[in-house]
Amino acid sequence: MRQKNKGFTLVEMVITVTIFAILLGIMVPSLNSILGFRAQRAANSIASALDKTKIEASNRLVGEMKLEKLDDGYYISYYLDRGKVGDESNVKQDQPEKIAPARTLISYVTNDNVTHQMDNTGDSIVITYDRATGGFLPLQETTWTQKAILTELDKGNDIPLTRVGNYCTSIIVQGGRKVKTIKMDIHTGKYEITSGWAS
Repeated sequence: MRQKNKGFTLVEMVITVTIFAILLGIMVPSLNSILGFRAQRAANSIASALDKTKIEASNRLVGEMKLEKLDDGYYISYYLDRGKVGDESNVKQDQPEKIAPARTLISYVTNDNVTHQMDNTGDSIVITYDRATGGFLPLQETTWTQKAILTELDKGNDIPLTRVGNYCTSIIVQGGRKVKTIKMDIHTGKYEITSGWAS
């Protein structure tokens, strides 16, 4: 009795490879559009955070935005002076809001034309505005806690925001091949979002 061959024929293999190639061709553009959507959403979240921070910084003692890379993605949190409660300042950190998954790439450029990748857990920048001019202040060295604010106020000091150092001139968000760049005017505090493709 002759044993039957249990392998694939050449025709079956060609059909399988063809179907696989077609499915791959359908999936790649879809994947790029999903990743591009994530970049768009993250850029919009950062822009909204800048708007909120500008309003808070012009009306309060403290209004800072922190953009931070954590294990599972990128988060924005706010440090806001919510006014006095009794005789005490009420500076609170809002609950961090996740704006992008970890596979998104976010970097920022400073006014000395150096690009800083935010790819390690704990990498962060703190942004605020000058109440007098409405422009950006240099990147802040710290976020202000309630205790630190009270200590400075008890000494009769103004809040010593960092006023010397490098400014953030743009924030770059990349998801897949899609790139969104938030260009920031340090003098006016305005920004614009531009789109492009990674090389």
